[in-house]
Amino acid sequence: MPPTNSSLSQVRLLVVLQAVGLPCGALAQEGREAQAGGHPDGLRLEATAPEPRPLTGRIERIELRGNTRTRDSVILRALRLGPGDVLATGDVPELKRRLLNLKLFKSVEVLTLPERSGVGLQVDVEERWTLLPIPVFSSGKGQWQAGIFALESNLFGLNKTLVAGGMAGNRGGSLFSMFRDPSIGGTRWTGLLSFQFAKTDRERRNEDVVVDTYTDRRFDIAGTLGYQVTPELNLGVGAFALVNKPLATEGGSLAPSRGEVYGVSLSAEYLGQDFHFYFDEGLVVRALLRQGLDFLGSTREMRQVTLLASYTLPVFGTHALTLTAQHNQSWGDAFLDAQLLGGRTGSRGFATGTLWAETASLATLEYQVPLWSPRMMTLTAHAFVDVGRVEWRNTVLRYVSPGIGVRAYVREVAIPAVGFEVTRDPQTGDVVTSVAVGFGL
Repeated sequence: MPPTNSSLSQVRLLVVLQAVGLPCGALAQEGREAQAGGHPDGLRLEATAPEPRPLTGRIERIELRGNTRTRDSVILRALRLGPGDVLATGDVPELKRRLLNLKLFKSVEVLTLPERSGVGLQVDVEERWTLLPIPVFSSGKGQWQAGIFALESNLFGLNKTLVAGGMAGNRGGSLFSMFRDPSIGGTRWTGLLSFQFAKTDRERRNEDVVVDTYTDRRFDIAGTLGYQVTPELNLGVGAFALVNKPLATEGGSLAPSRGEVYGVSLSAEYLGQDFHFYFDEGLVVRALLRQGLDFLGSTREMRQVTLLASYTLPVFGTHALTLTAQHNQSWGDAFLDAQLLGGRTGSRGFATGTLWAETASLATLEYQVPLWSPRMMTLTAHAFVDVGRVEWRNTVLRYVSPGIGVRAYVREVAIPAVGFEVTRDPQTGDVVTSVAVGFGL
């Protein structure tokens, strides 16, 4: 999704627009819990006979069970094997992994049965509830936002995602909607449409002193047509329209001039992760370029580059070590096109949207540990350190900001619902607390 520079940048981190995931490593993985009889620790309480070795050979037929909402075509496409293909040794765990990575099922079981001269597959799934009203709340350092979103991650049973909703708070409000199609007409072509309108007060702070402020009114609509080159790699090209109508705030400096940008975007996304209940194991890489073009009617120049890479490694089976690096750079109006940092991974020691950047290089190291796993949820604790180098209008800020926090993950939807973090402000040394109620990407 193309990045935006309003408070919706934060909202997009709070609203689940896309799921990511991975195989072996965590006892909390839902698939393992299903195999282990549903015990929170993933262990059986009684001895059982070992499961028979899966059969191999030519697949004669596939029987699907339990998918009352999800279309058969979605499951069969995710399996990437069908009648006539050869089932080899070790393929059954891989098929289960592929289905769990859809994020549509609480559990998956794949059985092999003798079928004529080959093998029959019986696929049993237990579906999640995918139509969700999502209350969202976040606060920190005197700022707060609250709102409601509706999320359907399995629209028409076709694994398509639709999100719509809005936020309001003491710094303004915004409306947002998005539609994502991972397979247009059952092909490898993908689609993404997004719309945003926001009227928010922007404040740039230096050691908690507001040094720049104005009210940003923003309309941003974008569309991307992508192609799934491999199951993990998607390449896309798109177009966008961005209209800014800023206003001066009372007692603030002059507002920047109105501007319109019409342009194209190029994107690449690699999702080499496997789904676990409260973390995703493996590598994810995203790259995005937005370029305004004069001949399309743009009244000002703008270019934005966003690069992100994150790798999560399971430690001791149930712990997770994550390293994330990102680089954002903007060319254009220093005010309108500034990256708004603060209150998110890489810049959690600053109040949301108060750290402005034309160039930002951020890195985060995080270690997460499960504390308690009752049947409906898992509570985890994490320690992290954010490191950054931020440039805005020839000023450079370097910082290191450690912190700790807790998160609660709801088992029915496998998405974090409540998070609380305590961080150190790199400039003032003050302790910064923040809370988020909603969903996280």
